[in-house]
Parts: sequence; C-alpha cells; structure tokens
Amino acid sequence: MKKKLAALMAVAVLSMSSVYAAEAQGPVSRWLDNLTSKVAKKEQSAYQKQQAKQQKLAEKKKKREQKLAKKRAKAKQKQLERQKKAQEHQQKVQKKRSLLKELFSDD
Repeated sequence: MKKKLAALMAVAVLSMSSVYAAEAQGPVSRWLDNLTSKVAKKEQSAYQKQQAKQQKLAEKKKKREQKLAKKRAKAKQKQLERQKKAQEHQQKVQKKRSLLKELFSDD
C-alpha cells in the first residue's frame, strides 16, 4: 500500500511540475513553440491564399453580374423602343382607317 501511495504521489508531483515546466521557457517548450509556429505560419499563409482566391472569384462574379445587368437593361430599353414604335404605327394605321371611313362613308 505504501508503494502504491508513493507512486501515486510521485505521479501527482510529476504532473504538477510538468505544467509549470511547460509554462516556463525551457529548451523543450522553445522547441515545441518553434515547431508549432512553423505549422501555424503555413496554415496562415494557406488561409490567406484561399481568402485571396475567394476574393478574386467574388470580384469576377460581381463584374459578370454587372455586365449581365447592363445587357438586360439594354435589351429592356430596345424592347420599350420597339413597343413605342409599334404603338405609334398602330395609331397611324387607326388614323388612316378613320380618315378612309369618313371619306367613303354615306352620311
């Protein structure tokens, strides 16, 4: 029982001291920091590249949508002009019909 208690206390002391050792800037913690900083830098650069790529795609999409909107507006304008011309033509035809009716009517 004494051996188990001593082993348990040794484990507890070691685990508590390992926390303090990890907090202190010892050679192992510096090595770990250097190792993790390289990985973090790689992850950060990959993230930045991905963000730049997404931003370029968003700009392309925005330009394409603007171009499409201009095209649609132009088409709508042309359609309105055609409708206006057709309406004017119809009015002219109606006017000529009414004039011809008056000319040939037996009043």
